[in-house]
Amino acid sequence: MARLGFRIMKLWVRFLSIQPYWLLYLKSDCYYFLLYHVFRYRRKVVRKNLLQSFPDKDAREIKAIEKRFYQNLCDLFVEAPKMLNTTPDGFKKRIIYTNLELVTQLYEQGKNVFYAIPHSGNWEWFGKMTCDLTKHQCLAVYKRVKSPVFESLMLYLRTYGCPLEMVESNSALRRLAQLRDNQTAVLMMADQTSYGLATDYWTEFLHQDTCWFTGIERIAKKLDYAVVFVNMVRKGRGCYEVTFELITDSPKEAESGEIMEPYVRCVERFVEDNPDNWLWSHRRWKHQRPQMKEV
Repeated sequence: MARLGFRIMKLWVRFLSIQPYWLLYLKSDCYYFLLYHVFRYRRKVVRKNLLQSFPDKDAREIKAIEKRFYQNLCDLFVEAPKMLNTTPDGFKKRIIYTNLELVTQLYEQGKNVFYAIPHSGNWEWFGKMTCDLTKHQCLAVYKRVKSPVFESLMLYLRTYGCPLEMVESNSALRRLAQLRDNQTAVLMMADQTSYGLATDYWTEFLHQDTCWFTGIERIAKKLDYAVVFVNMVRKGRGCYEVTFELITDSPKEAESGEIMEPYVRCVERFVEDNPDNWLWSHRRWKHQRPQMKEV
């Protein structure tokens, strides 16, 4: 049944992929109206997140950000099928890199690289383009989803026509250790909600106590990966600008938290500068910091 469902979805996204952008964005406008005004998809979650993150903004500013977020979310949805038939040259017309020389230099220096990207801009398009940025062997770490149909569909979209290797998060360290002798660049979504454990990295983020997965710091230090923050901003429909920011090229020398904290500050600065470009519909602050027991 799952295989049949995937085949149906595969045919559907291939049909969508050949449609012109103007038609896709017309559909996006319709989806926005339904999602925001009719079904009110996660409106309470989004509004709560925005109010807590921007206590200095008034109700009118919050609502404007909220509406732009939903418009961007619908655009992301209709842009996803375009990964099937957009060539690298086609993506280059839609994604501008302001300082690509940074990752080129890291390759020339023999460095492995973590691309640390939050849920911003169009992270799926960036993942598709990583194989064309440098000569690194490229991988992307992902978290398995419950639906086998949706998982198969996303893996198909992300790897069709390009040599990007998808690695499930639980086996990422083992796979990267196997590639120790290769020059690799790894894309990791590093702003997902953690488990809320005392061992997570806890720090203030957007005025709230927030927990973070520490995998990017632990693996970078263990395998000596440079860490680069990917600042991807939507400049218009189907148009993005990417700026790379080096967090560290000497991870083994970093103390605990000296990779995570700069990364968190990069994400925070991005969100404050581009509030509608981040994914507000997830429950990012559902955990409270565990209280340490007194000895």
